[in-house]
Amino acid sequence: MHSESSFHPDDFPDTLQDLPGIRLDAGAVGQAFVAAQGAQVVSWHAADGIERLYLSPSTGGLTRDGRKAMPIRGGVPICFPQFSDRGSMVKHGFARNLPWRLDQRAQASLTMTQRDGDASRQHWPHAFEAQLSVRMEFGALEILFTVVNTDSVAFSFTTALHTYLRVDDIRQIRLLGLEGVAYQDATDGCKVKTQQETALSIPAEVDRVYLNPPGIVRMVEQDRSLLTISQQGFCDTVVWNPGPDRARMLADMPDEDWLHMLCVEAACASAAVTLAPGERWEGSQRLCVG
Repeated sequence: MHSESSFHPDDFPDTLQDLPGIRLDAGAVGQAFVAAQGAQVVSWHAADGIERLYLSPSTGGLTRDGRKAMPIRGGVPICFPQFSDRGSMVKHGFARNLPWRLDQRAQASLTMTQRDGDASRQHWPHAFEAQLSVRMEFGALEILFTVVNTDSVAFSFTTALHTYLRVDDIRQIRLLGLEGVAYQDATDGCKVKTQQETALSIPAEVDRVYLNPPGIVRMVEQDRSLLTISQQGFCDTVVWNPGPDRARMLADMPDEDWLHMLCVEAACASAAVTLAPGERWEGSQRLCVG
């Protein structure tokens, strides 16, 4: 039986940028790549062949010999059981840094699991089971994240699907659907503000946790809809781009790549989820072309 914190390369025969993982190829439905580390979806494109997820060309990550350099910069990192630095744990929690176990795979889907073990208990004392399911449909990618409390006591966590979307030029991108929504502005001491603009533009650094947002936002480029992004189960939506100044401080991302990415994240960041023993929580994010 596989240890939950060990890496078994035979389960992950494919590579992308030297990251071991699994390539899903469902023909006209789409293609995706899911890394062994963090069960992290790092590539997805539908029948049009356009890559929709950003992956830094200079990122680190788990190598085939089992050595881990750093978190993977791009794709859809799983933040669990802590979002960002909102707590005493390693930033964004430990789940994205550990190898996950492959449970099931098909042509257009897979399921991976992480359970508590020696590696997780270095950071968090609780018994849990986390599961990530990926499913491609025509023009769409859906990611479902589930947490079950297998402990004898209640625990709380924050979490996010930290989705990096790939764009040609962030200065041409607008997000629709967040007008009138309150948000915590992490660039200004997490002060709560309200978005006044109908369309959010990203001219420089943006780091916002939108509180009780609508379940759907749209990413457009010059009035052409690129993606419809929907979520269920998550109470917040995070929008993040480091901007040019902070991007230069990121060792695992080229300085100019802030122009080519935008994070739109399904999250429970502003308030923790609490599960009693045996309770289950789930949240999902769906990306649809157009």
